[in-house]
Amino acid sequence: MVNTRILEQRLGWRSAEPGDEPTPPTRPIGHTPVLQGRIDSARPATRQGPRRLAIEDAWDALSRVDHEADRLVDQAGRVPSISRSSVTGRAMDQLRAQLMRVIRQNDWRRIGVTSPARGAGRSFVSVALAASLARLDGVRVLLIDGDLEEPALAGILGVEAPGPLEEALTGARPAASQIVRVGNTLAVALNDTAVAFAAELLLAPDSILALRGMGDLLAPEVTIIDMPPLLGDSAAQAMLPQLDAVLLISDGKSSTAHDIVECERMLEDQVPIVGVILNKSEDRDPRPRARRR
Repeated sequence: MVNTRILEQRLGWRSAEPGDEPTPPTRPIGHTPVLQGRIDSARPATRQGPRRLAIEDAWDALSRVDHEADRLVDQAGRVPSISRSSVTGRAMDQLRAQLMRVIRQNDWRRIGVTSPARGAGRSFVSVALAASLARLDGVRVLLIDGDLEEPALAGILGVEAPGPLEEALTGARPAASQIVRVGNTLAVALNDTAVAFAAELLLAPDSILALRGMGDLLAPEVTIIDMPPLLGDSAAQAMLPQLDAVLLISDGKSSTAHDIVECERMLEDQVPIVGVILNKSEDRDPRPRARRR
């Protein structure tokens, strides 16, 4: 599922000659975000006493789905399995290890998952990555269906959404009423109704406060937001101020190097890219591998 070799070659990051060492660009991240609604990074000190009890009560009060996310995806039958033993599950576990290292080094908590265009599989990657993160001991994850114009997470998980996410963002209903708890450590803010003018909604002060309120209420270690595509969609731009970093999903069948460069240009000086994933690739590396013993 995840193949970075093609992407590296397309972008000129690696020589095709066997034995050559990869030479990715080494551009330092000079991003110091001043984000609307950003949660204070000094969170561990607030998780004691009454605050810790309030967080536990908030998680206990959520509507609950008994099965873990990987089993829900299996039951839906529309996408590949994301269980630990599956190809996708193992790839996500590798991505999880790299992601946790980077976000802990930089104290990042809100990660947006986007792509140059629709059809790259970013919603599926969002679910699979969130499920992988939630398997870690002591790590709670909040997954938000942020693609308001084409919500997809409820369909992937096979779970009925509590209602329109727009109502929670505008304050018509409490934010907690829109969140479903999947297993013990994963909470998902679902949506069952498309929003016609998503960018305008996401830029509204009430929406900014509502998104922050979800994080304040549940205090997850990581928040994953399934975003709209970057190119040709202003809703993604409206969401960028709420993020610490972005994970970019490239479609191995249609995305080009120009698309990736254009996304980098749009994100420059706004939010750092935590990584680029090549999805939907059937390529196999022809270079010989050492046999395992």
